[in-house]
Amino acid sequence: MRISLAVTVLLIVAFQLLFPMTGKGQNITTEKVTLGLKDESLEIAIKRMEQQSPFRFYYRNEDIRPLAHLNLTLGTRTIEQTLGALLQNSSLSFRQIDHNILLERKDQQSSYEIRGRVLDSTDKKPIANVSVFLNNSSIGTVTDNSGSFSLKVERSGRYELVVSIMGYTPFQKILFVDRDNLAFPGIEIAPKFITLSEVKVKPDPARDKNYKWFTEEFLGNWSLPGKCVILNPEILDLNYDKRTGTLTASAPDFLEIENQVLGYKIKYLLTRFSSNKKSGKANFKGSALFETLKGDQGWQQIWKKNRMKTYNGSVMHFLRSALENQLEAEGFKVLRLKRIANPEYHTNPDIKYIEVLGKTPLPANEFVHLTDKRDVYALSFKDCLYVMYTKLHNYKGNLATIPASEQPNFAKTALTFVSPYIFFDHNGIILNPESIVFEGYWAESRVAELLPFDYEPENNQ
Repeated sequence: MRISLAVTVLLIVAFQLLFPMTGKGQNITTEKVTLGLKDESLEIAIKRMEQQSPFRFYYRNEDIRPLAHLNLTLGTRTIEQTLGALLQNSSLSFRQIDHNILLERKDQQSSYEIRGRVLDSTDKKPIANVSVFLNNSSIGTVTDNSGSFSLKVERSGRYELVVSIMGYTPFQKILFVDRDNLAFPGIEIAPKFITLSEVKVKPDPARDKNYKWFTEEFLGNWSLPGKCVILNPEILDLNYDKRTGTLTASAPDFLEIENQVLGYKIKYLLTRFSSNKKSGKANFKGSALFETLKGDQGWQQIWKKNRMKTYNGSVMHFLRSALENQLEAEGFKVLRLKRIANPEYHTNPDIKYIEVLGKTPLPANEFVHLTDKRDVYALSFKDCLYVMYTKLHNYKGNLATIPASEQPNFAKTALTFVSPYIFFDHNGIILNPESIVFEGYWAESRVAELLPFDYEPENNQ
C-alpha cells in the first residue's frame, strides 16, 4: 500500500540548479595540484585548479572579487592545503560536496536578528500576543503591546516566518538570512470572519471514531498510548465525506500537542488534512513551533535518547549525511529503483509497474545538486531511489512488487519524484514535500516523530 505524507510548505521562491554532480572517489585531502601565484586573483587560481583536477568550483562573484592580489610559492600541494593557504585571513570558507567545491562566505555574526511589528490590516493598529516563529523550529515569541517582536537565529540560511493569532489570517514569508539582520516594520494581517455556514450546532455522532482516525494519521500510532496527545481537541473541525470516503480536518487556532516521548510541546497550525482509507493516502499541511518540556535530569536523558533514536535513519539524517558526503558512514545505502509501466496493467490492475532494483550503491553525487541559493540544495534522479538504513534491522516492510528475497531486512524507503527537483535546506528539511512520495519506512512518520530543524544529534551537542 502506498502512503503519501506531505507536510507542505509554501515554496514561493524559484531555485535554479547550478550543475549536475558527476564523478566518483576523489577527495580534496588527497587530490594534488601544482600552483604558484604572483599578485594574481583567486579566480585565476580556481581556473588553474579546475584544469588540473576533476573538481569544479562554485561561488558568488562578489565573494571572491576582493581576493585579487594573492601570492603563493610555486609548489605541489593537496587542494585542501592550497585552498587553506589562499583563503587564510579571508572571509571565505570551502567544503567539498562530492566532485564539487563550494566557496562561501563565513558567517560574520554569531547570530542574526529578525525583528518586526504586526499590525491589523484594517485600522493599522498594533496587535499584541501574536505568535511569531520560524516554521518547524524552537525559535518563536509573541508580540508585545506595540506589536513588536524579535527573533534570533544562530546561522544564515533559509527560513519560513509564520505570524498567527486566532481571528486573523496567518501570514507566512520565506526569508533568506545572509549578510545582515532583517527588519519588517509593518506586517499586516487581516481579520478572519466566520460565516454562518461554518458554525455547527448539531453534535456529530461519529466524532469519536473520526477523531481516532485523525490522530492515527496525524500523530501516528508508533508511540505508547497517551504519550503524544492533543491537549485541545475540541477546536478540531472533522468532516467525513461518505461519497469519497475521505476525512478532512481543520482548526481555527493552534493545536497544542504534548509529546512525552520526545520531550516537546508543539504548537501546530493545521491548515489542511485529508485521509482516504481506500487509497491509503493521507496528507496534511501546517506550521510547527517546538517548546522543550521541563523535566528532571532523568527525563532529560530519556528525551535525549529518544530524540537520537528518532533522528537516526530519518529523512533529516539522510539529507544531512548526503550533504556531508557521509551516507555510508552514517548507515545509508541508496539503490536505483527502475519502474516500468506494466503492459498488462489493463488486464491486471493490481500490478501497475514492473520494478527492477539495482545492485550497485549510488554515491550522493548521482542525485544531490547545488542551487543558486545559499544553503538550498536539490534532489533529482531519473528513476526512483531506494534508500536503506542499515543500522535498523528486522524491518518488516517491503515493496510488494519486488521479491522479498531481494530486499534486505533493513529499514527501507522508496522515493518517487513527482516533480523534477526536490529542494531541501542545510538542516535537512524538504521545502516542497508535495513533490515527492515516500513508500515504506519514511512514509510511516507523522507529527509524533517530528524534530525541529535546529535539532542537533547527541554526538554534535
